[in-house]
Amino acid sequence: MTIRLILVLAITTAVGSAAAQNPMPRNYPYIELEGKVEEFRFIRNWRAYYWRQDCTLLVRDDAGKAHRVISREPTPWAGHRLGTTYTGLAVDWTRQPRVQIIGVQAIDRVPEDFYDVKLDAKATVTAFILRVQDQEKRWRDFYVNNWFHRWGDDTDRKILKHYANDDPNYTVYGYYNGIIAPFDAAGKALMMKYPDANIYHGRVVAAKNEVGYEVRILHLLGRDRKTAKYEIFHGDPTQIERLDSVPPPKK
Repeated sequence: MTIRLILVLAITTAVGSAAAQNPMPRNYPYIELEGKVEEFRFIRNWRAYYWRQDCTLLVRDDAGKAHRVISREPTPWAGHRLGTTYTGLAVDWTRQPRVQIIGVQAIDRVPEDFYDVKLDAKATVTAFILRVQDQEKRWRDFYVNNWFHRWGDDTDRKILKHYANDDPNYTVYGYYNGIIAPFDAAGKALMMKYPDANIYHGRVVAAKNEVGYEVRILHLLGRDRKTAKYEIFHGDPTQIERLDSVPPPKK
């Protein structure tokens, strides 16, 4: 490989990383949707080096309007999976259960597509939380998005309240600038201690500040500038899910 090509690849990687941490501003409308499932599809897809899980639904609201709902894709990082979370809830989708969706009116995926489903961004809901009503009329979580980036100031604030709980499925990941809530004092000290970290894993908690919430750090992740290795600098590594990287059988 020529020196010129190596430099091009290095610059491309650096630009890509910077774009991921500083994306173009979004202004996705916040949405809460409730209705009856008319169609459900779960997808387990091999993507180069790991299995990803996705789902899509067609939901009919009480006014009779149909909504195409899609999931966010999992976030892989150095052999780990930083969400999404499927809770393992068993659902008989053929019974067309009632569901509750919390998310955005947009295609919140890169690139903006979803397998073979034709999507219109203005008519698509990306779910961050999907709850199913059981036979006792209780709402139970089926799926939770865990990767946070900025969706728009108003939407960011509204989403936070849904994650401010002790449920282990609701911990959040993201780049430092990808969440509107500030980090607590202990978290800021940890970020200073580990300057090579640039991704947090934490919990949203109520706080007396302008946003009403702050982030309590559980893990800090990043790339060591001296060794160029991806590291979990703070927190128990065993508490972050590993990617399912067992490849499919060769045909």
